[in-house]
Amino acid sequence: MKNNLVRASAFRANKSTTQRYEAAVTPFVKVLYQTEQFDLANEYNPHISTFIPTENGIYEITAKASFCPSKSKKDNSSKHKEDHYKCDYCKKDHCKCDYCKKDHCKCDYYKKRKSSKDKKKHSSKEEYVASISINVNGDVLDIENGFFDKSRTIGLSVTTILQLQAGDRVEVIFSAGANGEILAGAPLTNFQAVRFPSPM
Repeated sequence: MKNNLVRASAFRANKSTTQRYEAAVTPFVKVLYQTEQFDLANEYNPHISTFIPTENGIYEITAKASFCPSKSKKDNSSKHKEDHYKCDYCKKDHCKCDYCKKDHCKCDYYKKRKSSKDKKKHSSKEEYVASISINVNGDVLDIENGFFDKSRTIGLSVTTILQLQAGDRVEVIFSAGANGEILAGAPLTNFQAVRFPSPM
């Protein structure tokens, strides 16, 4: 008896170059996975970072993206402005004297310094939203998102099982509320899929 075997389908691709992300310019970007690790049925196109199955079936799809938000630039010009304030106490001790500590100093330098400290107390962490989604023919079919601290690199991943038709276009879309970079490297940013044996 002759078995009707369907060719195995599985691929994995990794990101080989860092991808700049600017939230205000392009809120939703396709993640580029430029390097194929393997592709059993020649269904992944690294030039357009798209998986196009050649057979109908049930597929497990996983995508991961690591993102490093940009650090905000601090204004160092204030260091050169300290001597322009007219308060004698501030000129001498830069608001560290007993007089200033008691909040009697009303000069602009001390007001700004105090205001800055209060802001830090109330907003020690700056958060933003980020998401990664698996899109099929332009539609979001699964998504993972969350709130993250701007001071650290994050890793987002999404895994789903979908019924795909031959010729469907599967892509990975990233979005964030902060500027930064989608990081390169096989363990950090990758895209993969495998077809399950099924009568589909």
